[in-house]
Amino acid sequence: MIDLDRDAMTPMYVQLANVLRERIRSGEIPLGRRLPSQAELEEETGGTVSRRTIKTALELLAAEGLVQGVQGKGVFVIALPEKP
Repeated sequence: MIDLDRDAMTPMYVQLANVLRERIRSGEIPLGRRLPSQAELEEETGGTVSRRTIKTALELLAAEGLVQGVQGKGVFVIALPEKP
C-alpha cells in the first residue's frame, strides 16, 4: 500500500515519485524490472490519486533518467538513483 498525504505541501505526484524512487533504490524494483502499471499503482494508493497524477510521477522519474516507457510493454527501470 502506498500512503500519500493529501494535506502535505509536497505535491502528490512528487510523493509518489519519491516512493517509487525509494523502491528502486532499495532493490524492491530492480534494474530492468517493469514498474507496476498505472492501474496497479492506482489500486496501491487506494484510488486516492488520478491516473494523470501517476503519469506525472512516472514522467518525473523518466526525466531523471531512472525509468523508460516501452510502448505496449510498460515502464522499466533503466538506472539506479544516486544515494541521498
